Amino acid sequence: MSDTPTPSQPRPFRRWLDRLPQWAGPLAALMLLVIYTVAHEFLRGGGLAFLRPENLINIVYQWSFVGIIAIGMTLAMTLGGIDLSVGSLVAFIGGLGIWVMNTVITAPGIIQSVRESAEIGITPDYGAFRAAMAHAFVSIGVGGSEAWGAAAGMAVMLVVGPLAGLLHGVLIAKGRISPLIVTLGGLAAYRSLAQSLVDGGEFRSSSPVIFGYLGQGGIPLFGGLRLPYPVIFFALAAVAAYVLLNRTRYGRYVTAIGCNERAAVYSAIPVGRIKMLTYTLVGLASAVSALLVSSRMNSVSSGQTGLFYELDAIAAVVVGGTRMRGGAGTIAGTVIGVLMLGVIGNMLNMLDAPVYLQGLVKGVVIVAAVLVQRRDGRES
Repeated sequence: MSDTPTPSQPRPFRRWLDRLPQWAGPLAALMLLVIYTVAHEFLRGGGLAFLRPENLINIVYQWSFVGIIAIGMTLAMTLGGIDLSVGSLVAFIGGLGIWVMNTVITAPGIIQSVRESAEIGITPDYGAFRAAMAHAFVSIGVGGSEAWGAAAGMAVMLVVGPLAGLLHGVLIAKGRISPLIVTLGGLAAYRSLAQSLVDGGEFRSSSPVIFGYLGQGGIPLFGGLRLPYPVIFFALAAVAAYVLLNRTRYGRYVTAIGCNERAAVYSAIPVGRIKMLTYTLVGLASAVSALLVSSRMNSVSSGQTGLFYELDAIAAVVVGGTRMRGGAGTIAGTVIGVLMLGVIGNMLNMLDAPVYLQGLVKGVVIVAAVLVQRRDGRES
């Protein structure tokens, strides 16, 4: 009797591959990228600058803002959806939060300016709504306070983000509109709202110390190094999402809906509520990212902040092994995908590659990842 596998039997190597977790392939690719970068740098006589702790921390720091969004995007794509609005939403949330914060901090000055304008009969620099807000803040005793202003701005960001996500979820679940269409509309709308608040300019923080603490600070390590707070938030978001997706009923429902929504409905899974909750979580991820990136820069550009975040997040999720059509998602793979994109960007900088080619590399990586999924039979 021959030991040769029959056509119906997978070969031993294939069976071994099938037993590997989804993130094994992306991890191997990340390791190969690191080895190639280090070897190329060493052969050029550049030493081992890539492996310096400050460089590795900087890679994760630079990509932690996109990484937090990618964690939320993983939930949406596992569900069988997508969110193209996250970059514009980051600009709008961050700008609105700074706008509210500045209103609290400069409330006495706003009131004085409005009074002086009224006395000489000219139109005040501030609109009626913002002037009313300034009066309200002063009347409750928080006007002019940097601490209260920063707290109000952060609270607005963390509330508006989930509300925007909930709106997307309602339109998708109750309005039965494609996630692509809903979030594509959000991509245009939120950027427009951000630009309208400052006439296409920039939101500059009036908080010299407090507001920038989360985005710029960190926990001291060794040799003068710090672990930035955005990196810690990224790690916490990944752990929380991993537990949600793999250890809760919600995660099982998300995966079931992504596999077959009709079967999920017949199984009495509350599909509408799960969709609304998922997009609310994506909005929360966008809000946290907006808070951290605006805190890091102490400002928000209405036209540039968050630009192409949706592309980077989708790239990280797909590279990490999450199926484009839903039904299989991996948080660990997404984290690896974020790190891979960070290493690619760092590698291209070290190789003195043109900055404008980085978008081409990301596009190639996305297409290659989808092709690999198809060959592995994970993408129908």
